[in-house]
Amino acid sequence: MCTDRRQHRAGGRGARTIRLAAAAVAMAALALTGCAGQQTQSVDTARPQDSRATSTAASAAAGGLRKDEEPVRARFPEFGDFASVVWKGETLGQNDRESVPGPTDVRMSGIVRLTDTDAARLKDAYTWQNASARPDLPTDLRAQLPSGTARWQTSTDFTRAVTGDRYTATFHADLGRKVLVFDAVNPEKKG
Repeated sequence: MCTDRRQHRAGGRGARTIRLAAAAVAMAALALTGCAGQQTQSVDTARPQDSRATSTAASAAAGGLRKDEEPVRARFPEFGDFASVVWKGETLGQNDRESVPGPTDVRMSGIVRLTDTDAARLKDAYTWQNASARPDLPTDLRAQLPSGTARWQTSTDFTRAVTGDRYTATFHADLGRKVLVFDAVNPEKKG
């Protein structure tokens, strides 16, 4: 039993601080990944006339993969009016019991099918170099890459235009096949 009231109050504050930090971590994870049902409702309500916001937004694919477009469009408007997307959101370090509670990093990765217009626009607007490696994606997403040999390219200018140097991300494109792969940590919503 604490004989000094100051010691007792200090111990209580520490436990409360830990509980508040844990709650903040949980809310941050939900902010990006969200519940599939809640995300579906907001997408369907926001653009009911848009065929892109129908059944693909209604369900996540097997293995935690998602096909709803709004979270991707909100964070990466530079991709343009893409034809389709499959993506995944992951909370990083969530199983690390040794770490101190604090801000949680979220990884968002995906594969975008570009329209003809946007593939041409990206090709003309940025300087692309052949990539030294294939895109680094979670295993379940890697299985969604188009079959055959891809000609992956990267662009420092495109990466800077998307991230504004505020967060870490990689973008690999095969503009001939109209495919863009993204892998970002803590991507920010825009506009």
